[in-house]
Amino acid sequence: MLFKEAEQKPMVRREILGGSGEAQCLYAIPKGEGPAGSRFKMVGKMTLDAGASIGLHTHEADEEVYVILSGKGAYTDDDGSRHEVGPSDITLTMRGQRHRLEASQEGPLTLLAVIAE
Repeated sequence: MLFKEAEQKPMVRREILGGSGEAQCLYAIPKGEGPAGSRFKMVGKMTLDAGASIGLHTHEADEEVYVILSGKGAYTDDDGSRHEVGPSDITLTMRGQRHRLEASQEGPLTLLAVIAE
């Protein structure tokens, strides 16, 4: 299955999951619109504006991977530890765990986000 950029769904999201600021998103699979029979619930590229964040949230019934494509930021893990992140860093949040991501004040942070059951 191929999702060409021109066919993906653009969206501007604000205060994602209780976070702050804005993100420009481009979804191959918007949340809740996955192909029938697929375990993928969401696949998208997100660019958080400088200082913007995805709020602390728990993955009760699914798991999420972030692949940092560009920029820098801070990732808060399930245990509350905070880690600096940058290009090529990958985070994994398992079912029942929580996490948060914040772009640095110096510029935007772009990531690929994948949610699967």
